[in-house]
Amino acid sequence: MQTIKIGEFNYSRTKIKNNILKVYVKSLKSEKNDWYREANQWAVDVSNFLYSFKGMKVTVKQILGITSALSPLKEWENNKQLTLDMILTSDCGHMKNNKLKADKILMAHSSISDDDILKILSGPKTSRFYMNMMYPNNGTGVTIDRHAIAIAIGRNATEKEQVMSDKVYTFVEDCYKMTAYRLGLTPLHLQSITWQAWKRIKATR
Repeated sequence: MQTIKIGEFNYSRTKIKNNILKVYVKSLKSEKNDWYREANQWAVDVSNFLYSFKGMKVTVKQILGITSALSPLKEWENNKQLTLDMILTSDCGHMKNNKLKADKILMAHSSISDDDILKILSGPKTSRFYMNMMYPNNGTGVTIDRHAIAIAIGRNATEKEQVMSDKVYTFVEDCYKMTAYRLGLTPLHLQSITWQAWKRIKATR
């Protein structure tokens, strides 16, 4: 399959890959940081803080699982704050379904496995986001959020275009993977670079 319908329009693999490349070439040096490794280190720091100052044993897996559960439609700084609120108060004022998932992960035994967390998260975007943050050195999946879709189609995505079937998700994910291999990057690194660049570009328009 060489084309996919996203919203009302058809997109070829070539068009999506070129759109991804256009954003990548506009990225700044500071946006080529290892974002997912930094996210992992943030979770390590939070876990250490909670144990040292609050006497709470919350593993890195749990912290990143909760972060992923609460991530839809949230910018990163807000996402981190919601995670801390959820852990410290068992409430984050977030959407009910996302909060229920976060609560299940928080209340689970500290030995909870990746598979158990992925079953709770259930969606491809939140599952990939968790695995990318948890394993930044070898993650092969791509977090396709509303920004990644916008990059793929070359403009801000409508609400309809942001709702992805598994087929659309996989198609766009494969385009990121193919572009990453062409550039000599891991797919998650390319996604994080273009994600940061896209947000900056949008803010300056």
